[in-house]
Amino acid sequence: MLDYEKADFYTDTSLVEDPHAYFDFLRAKGTVTRLPDRNAVAVTGYEETVQVMLDTEHFSSINAVTGALTKLPFEPAGDDISEQLEAMRSKIAFADQVVTEQGKRHADLRSVLSALFTPSRLKALEAKLRDTADSLIDEFIADGKLDLPTQYGGPYATLVIADLLGIPKDGRNRFRKLLEGAIPAQMDASPEDLAKNPLVELGKDIFRYITKRRILNKPLLRWAKPLFGLSGDDDILTELALAKYPDGSTPTLVDLTGLAAFLFGAGQDTTNRLLANSFRVIATRPDVQQELRENPSRIPDFIEEILRFDGSVKSAGRICQKTTVLGGVEIKAGTAILLSHMAANRDPGRFENPQQFDMNRPKAKEHLAFGRGAHTCIGAPLARREVAISIERLLARLGNIRLSKEHLGPDGQYHFEYEPTYILRAMKHLYLEFDPIA
Repeated sequence: MLDYEKADFYTDTSLVEDPHAYFDFLRAKGTVTRLPDRNAVAVTGYEETVQVMLDTEHFSSINAVTGALTKLPFEPAGDDISEQLEAMRSKIAFADQVVTEQGKRHADLRSVLSALFTPSRLKALEAKLRDTADSLIDEFIADGKLDLPTQYGGPYATLVIADLLGIPKDGRNRFRKLLEGAIPAQMDASPEDLAKNPLVELGKDIFRYITKRRILNKPLLRWAKPLFGLSGDDDILTELALAKYPDGSTPTLVDLTGLAAFLFGAGQDTTNRLLANSFRVIATRPDVQQELRENPSRIPDFIEEILRFDGSVKSAGRICQKTTVLGGVEIKAGTAILLSHMAANRDPGRFENPQQFDMNRPKAKEHLAFGRGAHTCIGAPLARREVAISIERLLARLGNIRLSKEHLGPDGQYHFEYEPTYILRAMKHLYLEFDPIA
């Protein structure tokens, strides 16, 4: 039997299958609990999680990706290390990502992304969301079976982000192949495996796209745009290449490339995994499946509850930069924080019967699946539409959706395999069978 007292959330793959049980164990000890063998605490209470997300004075997001695995390039001393953290940012792994930045730098980067997620842009994208869903369903509908994450969820999310950025057709297909099977923060990966991150290759392509557009939009070179397949100024990649920060300054090409690659990394994975978690419920709850078929207007209610019940994000990191007290526990500057959206969303102090999936749950939208505060997921509206349209189209074309007993085991004894990552609740496969609807 797994010993939760000694388990390491960041490296112990035996926690991957059922992280909910581990977080329940931690919460029973206290909503803020020290972790063994690390200078870190886990925050599992809803109110405390919100407090950390909103408190940018005492908690830095510099380790949002790596959490308690972060190795500081200095020895923390005193009750305020905020200046040291910022001075050493370039030496901290992944500290140059938009999710790890803060203050003006974070606001500047986010302002560029916000232009991609305006209501008008998302509305214009909706027809493509439906077309992409149907074109992928066409690839497997005659088979009567599919593996949802690999045949639909992953490709769908990748192609949607490609459309959002206006990636050319040849790039869309290349990106789909590059991101196939990619796993973020894989626990058992070797340094060589981590170095093969597909986002590196994808970023090189994006850098070329943006560089070409920035150069060809210089006044003396605009005449040459048609020679390179560019015509008007309404190209989304051109808008990105010519973007300005709020103060009028120009982002570097590296910054723009990093933002675009981040969208593929974060947007592709979270949507894919949320779809798999959704259809695990739909395939095992005939009552829910029937209600969604008969009344598609309930799909948004379903999505909010699945985000609370089994959302994509297991954890994020923070680091205490000014000594403070949280949940009655003193946290010294330099202490890493395991911040779990998943644990907060099953805090019985906030949600009654949190282990139960209930589409009629009052205030389900109060979940923290997309975070709170300055780092609230900017792509949340798109993610909701992607999942809603996917559920709608899959239910419209696939009848009697059920789990494959051949792959997952007999009724009541299903076994689901999850990717070994501490960041996402990521089902490796979800084998489904269905009756095609003419």
